[in-house]
Amino acid sequence: MSRPNVRDQRRTRILAVVRKMLVRKPLKHIKMQDIATKAGLSVGGVYWYFRSKEEILSALLLQNAERNIIHINRLIETNSPTSQRLQVIFEHLIEQVSHLSEHYLMGAKYHAMLSHVPETRIAVDQIYDGYRKGLTTLIEQGISCGEFRPVDARNAAITMIGAFEGLMLLWVTSPESIHLLESARFTAQLLMNGLARE
Repeated sequence: MSRPNVRDQRRTRILAVVRKMLVRKPLKHIKMQDIATKAGLSVGGVYWYFRSKEEILSALLLQNAERNIIHINRLIETNSPTSQRLQVIFEHLIEQVSHLSEHYLMGAKYHAMLSHVPETRIAVDQIYDGYRKGLTTLIEQGISCGEFRPVDARNAAITMIGAFEGLMLLWVTSPESIHLLESARFTAQLLMNGLARE
């Protein structure tokens, strides 16, 4: 019988602790000592798994993206109209935007700083590849059943990802100039209108 992976368990525990803490206060007000206490570890123990709070945030954002991809892949297996399934995905992403928006820029900066690190580059590439493949499959399903007009499904998926990523980046860099949730819903509707068969 194989032994449980203690490293994975502890990393998961740290991430769960920080996720709960971020609901109440921003990352800059969270101390490593507080994380360690709630995770049942020493401060050195937390640093053994994560070199900084920014690295913890980066891992949380990647974990969140992985969950989104699982959600997309489950929707691929259902028989609802494709437009409804895409709308579910958009609403799910929009809901997350309202919870993660203040941490998005910090995570994006951290990913950019570590883009030369092979493990980070591979992880980010896998995430975007998962989004792209899932959305491409859904769009192809919509085209096959006549719900969507014939388009390049892969490029349409990339456009969707780019639209939401760009909207997030615009919001975190200039929050006073954009109403995030309203713009996200408008973006989703615009994308859906572009796919719909006339």
